[in-house]
Amino acid sequence: MRDKVNSYNLGGHSGCQIYLMEDDDGKSFVRKISKDENYNERLKAQSEKQASFHGEPVKVPAVLNQGYTEEGLYFFDMEYVQGITLAEYIKTMEIGKVKGLVESLVSSIIPTKAIASTPECKYDVSQIFAKKLSGLKKTLSVHHNPVIDQSLALLEAHDWSKLNYSQCHGDMTLENIIVKNDKLYFIDFLDSFYDSWVLDIGTLLQDVQVMWSYRFQETVSMNTVLRLIVFRDLLIDEIKKVNPAYVVDVYYSLLQKLIRIYPYTKDEFTYNFLNENTRRVIDKIIQLEKGAGEESL
Repeated sequence: MRDKVNSYNLGGHSGCQIYLMEDDDGKSFVRKISKDENYNERLKAQSEKQASFHGEPVKVPAVLNQGYTEEGLYFFDMEYVQGITLAEYIKTMEIGKVKGLVESLVSSIIPTKAIASTPECKYDVSQIFAKKLSGLKKTLSVHHNPVIDQSLALLEAHDWSKLNYSQCHGDMTLENIIVKNDKLYFIDFLDSFYDSWVLDIGTLLQDVQVMWSYRFQETVSMNTVLRLIVFRDLLIDEIKKVNPAYVVDVYYSLLQKLIRIYPYTKDEFTYNFLNENTRRVIDKIIQLEKGAGEESL
C-alpha cells in the first residue's frame, strides 16, 4: 500500500469506503476499499472496468495501484479528479453547451463497430435477461402493485437478443459523471449482470427523464428542468441517428432499471415517486411501439 500523509473519508457506495489521500510527495489520490471480503471480487471487477475503459472525449480517473489491506480487503487507488457532478453542473451550465455535452457522451458510449463476444456472452442474451427477470419476479411477488405487474409482463415479452455486448459503465447516473474544466469523467463503475451501452443510456434516462438524482430536493428550478428536457431530447435524437430501433430498447432498459429499485425502496415518498414515473415509462414504451407498428404498415 502507498504511504499516506493525510486521508479524508468521502463515504462510499455499496458499503465500500472511499478516501481522499495524500502520499509522501503531497500528491492526492482516491482509494476505494471493499466493504468486506465477500465483495472483493466485485470491487476488483469494477476497478478492471475502469482501467480498461476507452472512449473519447470522455475520460476516466487513471487506476494507479491495487492490492489488499491487512484485513484482507481489496482496494484500488485512482487519480483524484477535482470537479463537480454533472447533476450539479447542469443546474447552472449554459443551455447552449448541452448539445456538445450530449454528443461527447454518445460518442464515448456507443461503439462505432461491433465488439467481439467475451466468455460472458457464450449464453444467449435472452436467457441472461430471463434469469434476471425471474429473480426480480420472485423478489417483487410481495408487492401487489399493477404497475409492477405490467412492467414485468412487458419486460418478459421484450426481445433482449438485440442488445449486443459492449463496454458498459454499469451505473451511469449524472452523479457518476464529473465535470472538470468542461471535460467529462466517468467515476464509480459498477459490475453488472450484462454489459451493454444500451443499459448505460437507460440509466442516464433515469436522471434526465425521471429526475431520480433530484427526487429529494425540495425545489428544482424550471431552468434545471428545461436543461434536462433538452438533454433528453438531444440524447434520443443522437441515438436515432445511430439506429431508430435502439430508442425502444433504451426505454425498456430504463424500465428494467426502475423495476430493480423497488425492493430497496423503504419510504412512501420514494415508492410513490418510483410508481408514478414507472407508469409514465410504460406509457412511453407503448407509444413508441405503437408508432413503430404504424410505420411498418
